[in-house]
Amino acid sequence: MTALDKAANLFRAAIMVKGATSHLMADGHCLRYAGGGLGLAVSGSGDILAGLIASFGAQGLPPLEAAAWGIWLHGEAGRRLSETMGPIGYLAREILPLVPGLMRGV
Repeated sequence: MTALDKAANLFRAAIMVKGATSHLMADGHCLRYAGGGLGLAVSGSGDILAGLIASFGAQGLPPLEAAAWGIWLHGEAGRRLSETMGPIGYLAREILPLVPGLMRGV
């Protein structure tokens, strides 16, 4: 049993470890997302991620699904910004406007 699994069981919650590859654990399931890029390590970016996850949870998604969607949308927005602006140098406020298009598959 990993530390991530132990924490998820102890707190009965979805637990995420962010890094070059993000790991998400809940209900005995471990999901990984390897994307997003270095540019997401900017002040306020984590607030955007937390807001995305909270909004999905408020809409009724279970914690694992809410966190998975939030991680994916956050990371893909970061990937798109890195394609247009370079790997670093964008601001957290530039992440959120990309989310609706990502949700539509655009």
